[in-house]
Formats: sequence, structure tokens, C-alpha cells
Amino acid sequence: MYRPRRLSAALLVLLPLTAAAQIGPPPKPTATRPVVAPQPTPTPLPTPVQPAPVDSLSGQMAPVRSSAQTQQQLRTHPIQSKGPSQPAPMQGPAVQGKVYDRHGRIIPGARQVSPNRVLDTRTGRYYDSIPSGDGQQIKP
Repeated sequence: MYRPRRLSAALLVLLPLTAAAQIGPPPKPTATRPVVAPQPTPTPLPTPVQPAPVDSLSGQMAPVRSSAQTQQQLRTHPIQSKGPSQPAPMQGPAVQGKVYDRHGRIIPGARQVSPNRVLDTRTGRYYDSIPSGDGQQIKP
């Protein structure tokens, strides 16, 4: 009679201890593998600030030109204009190739729906096909 009570009391005492033993900080992922740190990228050195050129005759500061201004002065040709853009010509719907049955006869209303696939619109069935001349032929 006392055995089940002792067993349940022992389990109640051991249950929190086993749970606490399982809870803990996870191991570091680098504990079992070597770590290779990437090389730091070198930062470019700042360019020294150059003083603005002084006009020797008047003693005043000359205007500083940026690289964009010198690029504009180097351009000698204006942009060539070809007039307003022309709209692309309208394309009509793509002409459907002919679809042939297994015996080489044209199937009216049949369409190619994807490469090597044909839909017979009268029956609603899809067929595998192979390229044949100017269209598709249903596989025998």
C-alpha cells in the first residue's frame, strides 16, 4: 500500500530535476568546428582637401570646377534627334498550324495548345502530337 505512494512521490521529486537537466544553454555551434573569420575589407583613405586655386593677378579665389562640368565641356557633339518615335506595327493573331489525325487527315477545329499537345475542340480531348510538315500530327 505504501509502495505506490512512495513511487509516485519519488517520481514527483525526480520529474522537475530531469526537466531542469534538459533545459540549459545550447552548445556553441563553433565548439566542434574550426572558425575562419573573413578578412576585414580595407577602408579607402580619405582624399586630402586641396585649397581652391587663387588667381595670381587679383588675389581672389578662382571658381572650382567639378568633374561633371568638365565632362560637359568635353562633349563636342549634341544629342542627335531622329524625330518622334515610331509605333511598332500591329501584329495579327498567330496563324494556327494544321492538325492532322493518325492517318494524315486534317482535323477541323483542332488547335495546338502547347509544344507537342493538341486540343480537339469538338470532343474536348487533348492528344500528344509530333511535328509534321506545316502542323502537328497526333501520335499513333
